[in-house]
Amino acid sequence: MNYRVLGSVAAAAAIAFAQPVAYIAQEANKAIEVLAAARKAIGDKKLDALKTFSVQSSLQRNLSNTQISSDVEIVLDLPDKYLRQETPLGGGMVLAGGGVSGFSGGRPLQKVGFGGAPGGGMIIRMGGMGAPTAEGEKPTPEQLQQLTRTLVRTGQVEASRLMLGWFAAAHPAVSVQYTYAGEAESPDGKAFVIDVKNADHFNARLFIDQQTHLPLMVTYKGPQPRMMTAGGPSVVSGPAAGGGHVIRSEAPANRELTEEERKKMRADAEKQVQDMQRQPPVLVDFALYFEDWRDAEGVKFPFKMRRASEGTTTEEWTVNRIKVNPKVDPKRFAGDS
Repeated sequence: MNYRVLGSVAAAAAIAFAQPVAYIAQEANKAIEVLAAARKAIGDKKLDALKTFSVQSSLQRNLSNTQISSDVEIVLDLPDKYLRQETPLGGGMVLAGGGVSGFSGGRPLQKVGFGGAPGGGMIIRMGGMGAPTAEGEKPTPEQLQQLTRTLVRTGQVEASRLMLGWFAAAHPAVSVQYTYAGEAESPDGKAFVIDVKNADHFNARLFIDQQTHLPLMVTYKGPQPRMMTAGGPSVVSGPAAGGGHVIRSEAPANRELTEEERKKMRADAEKQVQDMQRQPPVLVDFALYFEDWRDAEGVKFPFKMRRASEGTTTEEWTVNRIKVNPKVDPKRFAGDS
């Protein structure tokens, strides 16, 4: 689904420079109107009363020439908690931090300083027996503080991108501003376009169908995923969830590694992580698509989702179940850090 932004957006920008105060107020009011219609279509008063929410999904991730399947559970406990638990299906893959990410207030749920990727992304380890852990040196207190902030912000950003497509609202911890950006059209119809930003450089664009008032997609820029081959000769690109990094181990699957081989593979992986940390990330265009809307638990919800980068699908989600205002065990947000 490719949307072309109509000329009204460019014209609106010109008006904004000529009459900034009046225009900004007008466009803010239009954004409020569009978002209110969307939330009414999704769940109306049911959304107003939303406190907790859970989603259980099957996820297929396309990594270069490899397809990886996982079960993913996402739990919201508003206004300041978000949990993502990913469980790989089949052997040969380990997710950093046990596949747990998210935040509780200003604290990340994953352990800080263990197996993290630059920018707070995800490291996925695949391969045979004895794959390296790629742990770095013990961070300083200042580095730990920065890592904590980065991991929390990464969770808030990812939660907000999803929630914009689910509920036409970002996570309340992000404190965004909504601005009407005009209309867009595709062969399937027209959409309202809402720009979503905050002072901490969160920036996304929400497309809402003019006929159904349901969210269609969220676009944003993010770091291009990269893949590291532990024990191999090169670093290659490969899409990962949310723009993370992947360590692919080429360890033989039919035997246990010797201690010398383990040390060499661990050193190779750590060197590649350090090299990547010195390289500025390459930003590319991403799009999250929200499809197959169904009635469930008194709200409408997209039971199919896709994430695409530069026109190529990198993730496909199939929602199996949602729960509106379920009872959530506080221990799930205890975290490891």
